[in-house]
Amino acid sequence: MNTMTPELNVVYFSLNYPELSQTFVFNEMRSLRDQGARVRVVALRHAEIGTSDLPEKYGFSNAVDFVLSPGVRPPRSRRVLQAARAMMECDASFGATLRAGSRNRIDGLRDIPFSLKLKMAAKLQPKGQKPVIHCHFGTAGRLVADLKRLGLGTARLSVVFHGYDITQYMQDKPADIYRDLFEQADLLLPISDLWHRRLIELGAAPEKIRTQRLGIDCSAFRFKERAKRPEETLRFISVGRMTEKKGHRYVLEAFARLVTSRPDLDIRLDLIGSGPLFDDISALADRCQLGDRLVLHGSLRHDEVRALLDEAHVFVLPSVTATDGDMEGIPVAIMEAMAMGLAVISTHHSGIPELVADGKSGLLVPERDVEALSTAMQALATSSERIASMGREGREIIEESYNEEKQAKKLFAALSGIR
Repeated sequence: MNTMTPELNVVYFSLNYPELSQTFVFNEMRSLRDQGARVRVVALRHAEIGTSDLPEKYGFSNAVDFVLSPGVRPPRSRRVLQAARAMMECDASFGATLRAGSRNRIDGLRDIPFSLKLKMAAKLQPKGQKPVIHCHFGTAGRLVADLKRLGLGTARLSVVFHGYDITQYMQDKPADIYRDLFEQADLLLPISDLWHRRLIELGAAPEKIRTQRLGIDCSAFRFKERAKRPEETLRFISVGRMTEKKGHRYVLEAFARLVTSRPDLDIRLDLIGSGPLFDDISALADRCQLGDRLVLHGSLRHDEVRALLDEAHVFVLPSVTATDGDMEGIPVAIMEAMAMGLAVISTHHSGIPELVADGKSGLLVPERDVEALSTAMQALATSSERIASMGREGREIIEESYNEEKQAKKLFAALSGIR
């Protein structure tokens, strides 16, 4: 009698692949593979800007199928042949393919013709296979849910919700935008308890929801005690793409206020990142006239960022809810800083209070409160012992609750449970 556990076959579905900003996805893929899962990727299209080299480094280059090919759309005759081939290769009934062909304007697949629906279905679930289709972001999950609703596949579906997909994305959408996804998905994985509650409010079945934390590779981040020596400059650092929700302007304004009120403090701020608000932040920096106390680095390589983090004492990221509704999930940048032993200053925003223990591993202030932020920066700038103790506490939190290996084991068990 064979008592071996069947292999876990996971198919990641992505709208654009491999996006530079989705390092957490590639690390998760690697971790699941290391746990024993068979992992491959199906993507709607190849990412055009800001592509990551991590999938190649991790050995996933030959495990990717793209649904859409770049270039000129093939002639109708070729599309018919593609549809016929896909019909034979996908695990769907003839009746299902007819339904798919007659419903070209369903919500999630509005711009995808019949032949590509079948092609996508065949790549996601080849005939005779029963993978778990795993999507990061509800936007990708909706496409797979629509295929399942049409009968183009019977694979189990799990979807990770990060924040954008249930905040900004929903601003101009009907309240029941995820109704079909909630029905078709077998597992809904919000990255925070806050988003867990939000999914229930949106109508998802509570028994389908499990909070699944993102994690980082703790062994890749060297912990260092951050006790500041008397002759040493106290260094604040902020890392993140320069968008409204990251709150860079508030870091800068709070730091400028601290320099003005306490000119005796030997302090410096490193701002790292690029993005749509870079020019605005640069202009604000010029107006603040902080001289060599501020360094605006722009975009840097990962190793350069890591070197600056290693020299810093306090990580500052005062995230806010953007005017278009966009919110953080739980920022990986804060996890990495905590793993390296930095004390953290952030805000009571989204899932951040689930990561940063206020008063223990860092200080949290209200969103957009420059005075409170400046006061928090002063509190740490004048207490080397507090910085050191917060750094130790932060590392313990990451190792216990945001450890990539532990979270991968939890995810492996969750996906295995729905096969």
